[in-house]
Amino acid sequence: MGYQQRRFWMRTDVALTIGAGVAGFALCAYLVTYATTRHEPVEWQDGDLVFQTATTFPNQMILDASASPLTNVGIVAVTPDGPTVIEVGEKVDEISVRDFVAKGTDGTISVYRAKKLTPEQGHQVVAAARRYLGKPYDTFFDKGSDDIYSGELVRLAFNDIGLTLGQMVRLDKLAKGLPAFESVYDQQWQSLRDCHARNFDHEACWTYVLKQQLTTPASIAADEQVALIYSDMPTDQAALRPE
Repeated sequence: MGYQQRRFWMRTDVALTIGAGVAGFALCAYLVTYATTRHEPVEWQDGDLVFQTATTFPNQMILDASASPLTNVGIVAVTPDGPTVIEVGEKVDEISVRDFVAKGTDGTISVYRAKKLTPEQGHQVVAAARRYLGKPYDTFFDKGSDDIYSGELVRLAFNDIGLTLGQMVRLDKLAKGLPAFESVYDQQWQSLRDCHARNFDHEACWTYVLKQQLTTPASIAADEQVALIYSDMPTDQAALRPE
């Protein structure tokens, strides 16, 4: 083989090697991208509602009383850094979807979407929910306080666009006979502003608390204005309806 032929085949080998390297790099990049994005179960939109089973107090109370695994709900926001959830833990916070999922039982979720929600309305819902960031959790569902709970966050944020989701139910239909709730009440009842303003004693305050109304996550999911778009929870959430 002459010198010119050897140079040709050497260049060909080099080109093939470089080409294979580029192709391999592109394949690796694709696999990495796929691996880091495939966990997103839906194409998230502003205003999506993500539900989970949370068993910390008072979510356990809602679980026991409503017979629904949907005890916590948050509002999805689409951001440049990925989807987040505006939710109520110890306070209203905005966390990644991944962190929200990790807080629930078995890491499972159900996702619902308001059927007629426009992108602009979705932005408005997110903006409305963010106004409550930092507000503490409302343990006693006291409408007279600045505290807030998850169903209330959803109700208030969607009310901002004229859409009422879920049904209100009196607390005495959920909390009566549940010792965990009564125990927390015994420890904290004197801090309730409305009871203090009315000079209620322990018993009168308890009666007042049980008259408070709340919106459960299950009643929001059961609202005909929303549709189930994804769930990896074992129960058919679409079949759940409030009493």
